Amino acid sequence: MAINDTADSVRTNANTSVSPSDWLGSAWQSESTFHQLSPYIGKTKSSMAASLVARFSKKGDTIYDPFAGCGTLAFEAWAAGRNIVATDLSPYANILTKAKLFPYRRIEEGQRDIERAAALAATAKAAVDLRTIPRWVREFFHPETLREIIAWNAVLTSQKRWFLLSCLLGILHHQRPGFLSFPSSHTVPYLRVKKFPQIEYPELYEYRPLRDRLEAKLERAFRRVPNLDFSVWRHSVSKSADAYRPPREVDTLISSPPYMRQLDYGRDNRLRLWFLGCFDWRGLDDSISPGQDEFLLLMEKCFRKWRKVIRRNGYCVLVVGNECNREGRQNLPFDVVQVAVEKVGGYSLVSQYSEAIPNDRRVRRGLVGSTSETILVLRNLGESTES
Repeated sequence: MAINDTADSVRTNANTSVSPSDWLGSAWQSESTFHQLSPYIGKTKSSMAASLVARFSKKGDTIYDPFAGCGTLAFEAWAAGRNIVATDLSPYANILTKAKLFPYRRIEEGQRDIERAAALAATAKAAVDLRTIPRWVREFFHPETLREIIAWNAVLTSQKRWFLLSCLLGILHHQRPGFLSFPSSHTVPYLRVKKFPQIEYPELYEYRPLRDRLEAKLERAFRRVPNLDFSVWRHSVSKSADAYRPPREVDTLISSPPYMRQLDYGRDNRLRLWFLGCFDWRGLDDSISPGQDEFLLLMEKCFRKWRKVIRRNGYCVLVVGNECNREGRQNLPFDVVQVAVEKVGGYSLVSQYSEAIPNDRRVRRGLVGSTSETILVLRNLGESTES
């Protein structure tokens, strides 16, 4: 099938086309509150993820998301009874995905872990020396609050309490009472001291105890949770998509590769990344948000790798931004399809669907970048080496 001959197949082939009516409107009030653990730029809409999982896989299948981000699709796959493999290079993304794939079965388990962590954090807090903390980090917090954050972060990390750690990261900065920082934006860390000067808003600069806020965040996280089958196989690692090979053959690959230089995953998450031990956010951006040539080379490597792990005739579904404004590239989906079908070979384009990205789907309203995206549905024609 020629690349430009897919429009009719999108409209007429119910088995391989997408159904945008499945994700119309906001999902915020209906999605699981596990999706709202902590903000993440460029996240896939949960209702879109659920629709793609339902359309291109069946219960018991194994789905692979090599660019998992904050784990939206991974969680929806698990909730739908699919096995899931998820990878992402960002430490922040990996923590959020682990939290969603390996949560507490009941809120009481998380509350008991908070009780246990509190004693350890109290001891660890006494050893915190704020003089070793970069000034730009100290500027966001009251000194006593910062000591508590560092102590709790160390305890939760050492004990691998990923769900509570994600809750902590989710309340790290904002000006609302339930958050821990001085007046700041929620998604991208920058202080709002001009809008909220300390002389006029002294209460926003006071000490904010951590534990009660973490407990409240845990309660909010468990507000809406679907029935989950904890016997379903789930796997999450922080690996490069072009180098990683899942431990089992996958039936379907569904993912949204990072838009080329459109989003700054490192810069916009730099405060949370710092607490996770990732101090070089610029280097992280270079790795996970490459320029156009590096991106297409990455996709070539990935397509070659994926042919070996997707079962024969299995689907490869990619959500791709339509342009790269910073570098002048147009019609990125066309280039991606060319790499898969013509350069690598062994793939066929089954269908594609494009739609605008409304401003209310953006974490950062008015962000200049991809204004539309395309869902590409490819099929792996070659035999997996696992067969």
